[in-house]
Amino acid sequence: MVKRKRGFGQMNTLSLWAATANPPKARQSFEGEYDTDVVIIGAGFTGLSAAYHLQKKGLRTIVVEQETVGWGASGRNGGMILPGYKPTMDELAKKYGVDEAKQLNEIALDGMELVKEIVTTHHIECSLDYGGYLLLSNKKRFKSLLKDEHESLNSQFGSDTRYLEGDELKQEISSSFFSYGLVDPHGYSFHPLNYSLGLADAAESLGARIFEKTKAVAIQRTPQNVTVLTEKGRVTAKEVIAATDGYSSHLTKELDRAVIPIASYQVATECLGEELAESLILNNRMVFDTSNLINYFRRSPDGRIVYGGSGIRHNGCEKYYRELHQMMLSVFPQLTPYKVEYTWGGLIGVTMDMFPMIGRMKDGVYYATGYCGHGASLATLMGQLLAQWIAGEERVSRRFESLPLKAFPFSSQKSMLINLANCYYRLMDAIG
Repeated sequence: MVKRKRGFGQMNTLSLWAATANPPKARQSFEGEYDTDVVIIGAGFTGLSAAYHLQKKGLRTIVVEQETVGWGASGRNGGMILPGYKPTMDELAKKYGVDEAKQLNEIALDGMELVKEIVTTHHIECSLDYGGYLLLSNKKRFKSLLKDEHESLNSQFGSDTRYLEGDELKQEISSSFFSYGLVDPHGYSFHPLNYSLGLADAAESLGARIFEKTKAVAIQRTPQNVTVLTEKGRVTAKEVIAATDGYSSHLTKELDRAVIPIASYQVATECLGEELAESLILNNRMVFDTSNLINYFRRSPDGRIVYGGSGIRHNGCEKYYRELHQMMLSVFPQLTPYKVEYTWGGLIGVTMDMFPMIGRMKDGVYYATGYCGHGASLATLMGQLLAQWIAGEERVSRRFESLPLKAFPFSSQKSMLINLANCYYRLMDAIG
């Protein structure tokens, strides 16, 4: 075997997705005065989807983005399009009843199909792959829980999951770290930044205008309209959408108090070669575990292993990337000779209900938030629902609109809350 530099080499501070993205279109920053029907703050999945669907309905949109298209969680996530929500379907059935839980399950699946439809219609090159997902645990107490979830998903929600252990599990993953698993064929992997860039192009092809490096600094409302002030201009519209999720700020105080930004960090190995990469995750599943601070991993389109962890505090540094690397080696000791080439992180939005919601704040600003790590398809779906709401159309469900924004206690001390939660969940995972 050729000797390689172990562990961390010269790390690239770009995300893997930014380093391997399709060439982005050059977009101007906002200057001057414009008027439109709807102004959207944020060019991630939510904002771009809202622009796309509003334009399809004949409503003019302008999107202002503080950084660049897909700069936030939309372009830096793990690239996993999963069914369901942060709460399990059983938990939703207990909360809302079985019939509504079934409807919510179908809506989530529709969101996945919506992504597929947009990608197909607009020929977006984002490495969309239908490998499904694998949920794993190495704790015996989760054996019965995984079996119960498998049976419930199949009998009540029409899924086609399989419970795995022993040789069946080895046919999915070359790791002795996990003992129990559940595999679901529903689920896609994709290149998230390329999808963001393609969705932006699709919205613009319908007439949307997207401005990058444009920070919204104030929102002013009159009885007739709303004006979003930027650093170098203003845009006047009938309605405004805050599509900022985990990057919400004092600009939308009500939303900012109700969303806690949780950091999620990822590492990516150097290219492993097709044979090794395919031997580790045999069927190209997206993989995550049952820990409170979820670990997730997958093969990348160019033959790497991408390994991520959720719930880590804000101030990410090399310590956390090294921790992720050690976790990855615990799962795949085969990767010991290979170095980590990319490290990156970002913020996801978490709400009190741990459930996605759309709404309209007291100042009339529309919003969508609370994807809790499931935003790859849900954010695209919420953008569509916001467009339907603003256009006065009927929505398939009002559940997402029925949940009020709830301010977190001590929301002005978010760093303290995050650190406390981080310590608590790490302790819970440690004692198992």
